[in-house]
Amino acid sequence: MRKINRFIVALNGLKFVFKNEGHFKFHTVVFILILLLGFYFRLETWEWTTILLCSLFVFISEILNTALEQLCDYIQPKQDVRIGLIKDIAAGAVLISAIIVAVVGVIIFLPYIINEIQGLV
Repeated sequence: MRKINRFIVALNGLKFVFKNEGHFKFHTVVFILILLLGFYFRLETWEWTTILLCSLFVFISEILNTALEQLCDYIQPKQDVRIGLIKDIAAGAVLISAIIVAVVGVIIFLPYIINEIQGLV
């Protein structure tokens, strides 16, 4: 029974992040588009693995960033320069992860897109 409760609590946390964080929604939409592209181009197993691991990296970064923001707001509800800096640093981690994942996506998908365009010409 305790494992089910832990699962429910975890789902509640994910639901909170999805409902309250616009960036998480954006990453989810992009992830779905990437999945559709992957099926369209019939990615190889290593490409799927890379895409899924990279997506996991971005989602975890965003979730941890949200958790840290919530903790900072709880500790210091008023604006504070130090708390702002902590939040900026955490947001920077999400930004770096998203940029790296975008580069990986280009590396994987660009050859497929070029072949698709050449097939049209």
